[in-house]
Amino acid sequence: MTDLLSLEGVHTHVGRYHILQGVDFGVAEGQTTMLLGRNGAGKTSTLRTIMGLWQASAGLISFDGQRIEKRATPDIARLGVGYVPESMAVFSDLSVRENLVLAARDGPLDDARLDWIFGFFPALRRFWL
Repeated sequence: MTDLLSLEGVHTHVGRYHILQGVDFGVAEGQTTMLLGRNGAGKTSTLRTIMGLWQASAGLISFDGQRIEKRATPDIARLGVGYVPESMAVFSDLSVRENLVLAARDGPLDDARLDWIFGFFPALRRFWL
């Protein structure tokens, strides 16, 4: 099976700090992959680098066969790569419905799509109205 997302020898510097030092891994299409580690191990830094929020200083990042390590964050997002920061930042002035509609950039939130979302996040259903 081909990797949908792959990192090969990825390094990231933030200011004078060498944060990521040779990260290698692959995410197979249709599979669930978790990035686990203690605080400070580089999980968030890896995600920020994949999304282009931090520039990789070395290495290759590929998504669906395309190199993305030099692309801008909006271009990476348009390819279908998403990132939800752990702060769970949402627009607090918007309702649950408005936040989900805003996030549904690929089409309307029809009943089938909502059932799929609520399958992952059942607590959202009671706040939907």
